[in-house]
Amino acid sequence: MTKNITLVLFILSSITSYSQKCKTDRDPFTNDKITSFNFNNKTVYFEIKNDTITFDITFNYWGEREHIFDRNTEVLLKLENSSKVELRTVKKSKPKIESITSSNGFFSGLGGGMTTSSSENFTAYSFVFNLTETELKNLAESEIDIIRIPDTDEGEFIDLKAKGRTKKKIKAINKGASCINENL
Repeated sequence: MTKNITLVLFILSSITSYSQKCKTDRDPFTNDKITSFNFNNKTVYFEIKNDTITFDITFNYWGEREHIFDRNTEVLLKLENSSKVELRTVKKSKPKIESITSSNGFFSGLGGGMTTSSSENFTAYSFVFNLTETELKNLAESEIDIIRIPDTDEGEFIDLKAKGRTKKKIKAINKGASCINENL
């Protein structure tokens, strides 16, 4: 009986921790209302402040990279409803090199991750966009099927499909967009 109660409490706490909602605060200096959605330490982050909708997403690239993505770098999203969203960054994306040493732990490469049993370095890039209400609505109404992100090589790109660990990030994008859309 106690095992069943413990199991039920564990499941409920897991659902609560994953089912994040938008948070509304006030800027301490301007007193402006800020509504935000934060998944996994800003791996996926949405914010609306003064009618500006900001979307920030982090991708991890294998190895150490020095490339800086310029402002207006393109990221493409193909949605499950077959529509496409073309986003352009509003600021430069600088590399943040991180190292993970693990024995059979999780290594978060590109859109998702993999299991590794050694020391690996990767480079994280945060891409920041300003969304229109239409783009936000599209992300809220249909999940992403494929994300096309730029590679650090000139003119190259990487397509991330909505499967495996990338699926969690895609679900967070849909959930965050829905949450912010409800608070417009």
